[in-house]
Amino acid sequence: MKILIAPNSMKGSLNAFDFCYVLEKAFGKVSGEFEVHKVPVADGGDFTGEVLAQRLKATPVHLTVTGPFGKPVQAKYAISGKTAVIEMADASGMKLVNSSELNPLEASSFGTGELIADAIDKGCREIYLAIGGSATVDGGVGMMEALGFRFWDKNGVQLKTKGGILGQIASVEKPDTKQEVTVKIICDVDNPLLGKSGAAAVFGPQKGATPDMVVELENGLKNWAGILESESGTDLRNIKGAGAAGGISLPLMAFFDAEIVPGADFVLEQLKLKEEIEWADIVITGEGKIDGQTLNNKAPYAVAKMARACGKPVFAIGGKTESEASDAFDGIYSLVNGAMTLEEAMTNAPKLLYAFGSEFAKTVKILAGISSHK
Repeated sequence: MKILIAPNSMKGSLNAFDFCYVLEKAFGKVSGEFEVHKVPVADGGDFTGEVLAQRLKATPVHLTVTGPFGKPVQAKYAISGKTAVIEMADASGMKLVNSSELNPLEASSFGTGELIADAIDKGCREIYLAIGGSATVDGGVGMMEALGFRFWDKNGVQLKTKGGILGQIASVEKPDTKQEVTVKIICDVDNPLLGKSGAAAVFGPQKGATPDMVVELENGLKNWAGILESESGTDLRNIKGAGAAGGISLPLMAFFDAEIVPGADFVLEQLKLKEEIEWADIVITGEGKIDGQTLNNKAPYAVAKMARACGKPVFAIGGKTESEASDAFDGIYSLVNGAMTLEEAMTNAPKLLYAFGSEFAKTVKILAGISSHK
C-alpha cells in the first residue's frame, strides 16, 4: 500500500516536515508493508521558503537584517543556481515580535529588501518571494529603500520608510542602475489592495491596526498606488493578491519583472506533486485548520484537487476542522476533541497526530488486507 503524505504546516504548532515524519512513524509502527513518500507542501504561508529550498536543494544563507521595527534580527534565505528562495516572514514577520509591539504605521519591510539585495549581489537573477506572515502594511517602501530607492514628500523632504508615510509620498527616486531580476511573488490570498477586502481593512487589524490606523493606511495605500501606476502605466491596485503582505507586491511589479503567482499551484508544480500522486494509492494532506478558507485554494485543497483529478482517495487531517470543507476530501479528521483547549491541542500536536495516524493506519491495513509490522 503506497501512502503519500503531503501536508501544509500547522501554524504555530507543527511544521509540514514534522507533520510528515510523525505520520510516517505511525504508519511504520502499524505495518512494514506500507510504503510512504513524504512531500511537505505550502502555499505562500508558513514554511514555504523551507519547502521550496529543500526541493531545489538550495544552499542556506544566514544574514543579520533589520527587523520590522528596526531591531537587528537573524534571517536566512536559500540559493539554488541563480535562484533565491526568500520568505518575507524571516525578515519582516509577525513571528519576530511580541503581539503587543505590532503597529503597522511603524513597521517596515526593509529587512526583506536586504535579503533580496544580498541575493542579487551574490548573482541571483530570479527571486521566489513567499510573502505570508508579514508584520507590515508599508506597500513595500521599506523593501524598496533597501534596494536603493528614495522617497520624498511634497516639500522635498526625504521620508524614512514605514507604513505611516504612504500618504506623504509625492515622488520616488530610483537607483542609477536597474537590477535585471525576475520575481515570483508567492501568495496564498487573492485580496485586492484597497477596499473592504484590502490590505488595510482585512490584514491591518491582524497586525495591530486600530480602526483609525486602518483609515490612515487605506488612504496611504491609495496615494502610493496612484504614484506607482503613474510610474508604470499599469493598473496595479486591482490585481488579485495585491493586498497581501501590506501591498508589498506593488513596487515589485512597477519597477521589476515581477508577478504574483497563486501560492499552492506554484509550489505543487515545483514539487512535481502530480507524479507523487500518480504513484500513490492513498493521499493524506492537512493543516492547522480546515474550513471554508481552505477552499480558497490553500495547499490542502490544491492537493485534493490534484488527487481527485488522478482518481486517488484523499484524506485531510486538521488541528480543527469544519464541515463546509468536507466535500473537498474523502474524509476530514480533527485532532481536537471537545474537552481540549486550542492551546492544549497546539502544544500536544505531535502526540495527537501520532495517535490518530496509528488508528488511521490500522483501518487502512484492514481495508487493504495487509499484514502487521514484524
